[in-house]
Amino acid sequence: MLILPNNKNISQMKTMNLVSVASCMILIFFIASCKKSENEIRLAIEQQLQLYPESTLQDIYKSFFQDEYGPGHLLHNTVAARNYFERELSQMVSQGNYRPEPCGRGKNFVRAPLDLVKDGLIPADAYFSAFMAGAAEFREPDIESWRENWGKILHAIEKIDLQLMNYEKDKRMLSEMLAEGKTMVHHSSRYGEKYRPHYRIMTRAAWEKLSMEINLNDKTSEKTTTTGE
Repeated sequence: MLILPNNKNISQMKTMNLVSVASCMILIFFIASCKKSENEIRLAIEQQLQLYPESTLQDIYKSFFQDEYGPGHLLHNTVAARNYFERELSQMVSQGNYRPEPCGRGKNFVRAPLDLVKDGLIPADAYFSAFMAGAAEFREPDIESWRENWGKILHAIEKIDLQLMNYEKDKRMLSEMLAEGKTMVHHSSRYGEKYRPHYRIMTRAAWEKLSMEINLNDKTSEKTTTTGE
């Protein structure tokens, strides 16, 4: 005897099918999202190593952390920050670096070279104001969230097999640091000696606003033409 499904059974079958389709779509979206994130990490690392081939894991960590949390601490004393800024500016030697660099994946913050101020392309007051505007948006690092985020970044790095100098030592140091609830590091001594970095962290919005206000593109073009670079 042939038993035909009743309306209730048909409705249940349709619901199950819809749930299955929705689950598959969510899974596909999740996989695609993870793949996109991994590709962004790989591209950011490749770009950093093209500019700074002497970078270590510590330097890569610093770049990604800065993109997530900016300077990583709140500037309580504006006067002290300005004094340190002026002192660094007076002591540094410009390397003619006028190009802002994205931190990490370049989603939130950029490194604005102090060379731009040293060589007169950006007024010191305007530069410092843009820097402080970004610092005002400081948010306390979420250690658990950042530890998870760094784990994903590290996973992507290990899939590339970069053969970074002191990799295992840096990896262990960063792991112990995060386990203690600490998040901030300096550039590696290798990076500092090789590149002598001088910059401040700015939000992308603050940097773009500053660039437009002073017509920076025109100024850098004129400077490049004059120096023949």
